Amino acid sequence: VEAPAAGLWYPDFTRGSEVTAGQTIGHILDPVDGREHKVTSPATGRVIFGMRGLTVIPGAALAAIAAPAPTDLDAGRHTH
Repeated sequence: VEAPAAGLWYPDFTRGSEVTAGQTIGHILDPVDGREHKVTSPATGRVIFGMRGLTVIPGAALAAIAAPAPTDLDAGRHTH
């Protein structure tokens, strides 16, 4: 998960947390204009890395989510 904007990063998770796709995992606050940028998880899984520093720039790694690999059944293919 990458930072969408520069600012101050406030995570709402801890390493090892279970998250779901679309869940808010933190926000970035722009200290200049006070705008808040919500950051959401792109996948359902477990947080295996979380950025704990305060200041971030666009594209900075904020978190890594380990998601289960899709199976053939998940893809709609049946194998025999």
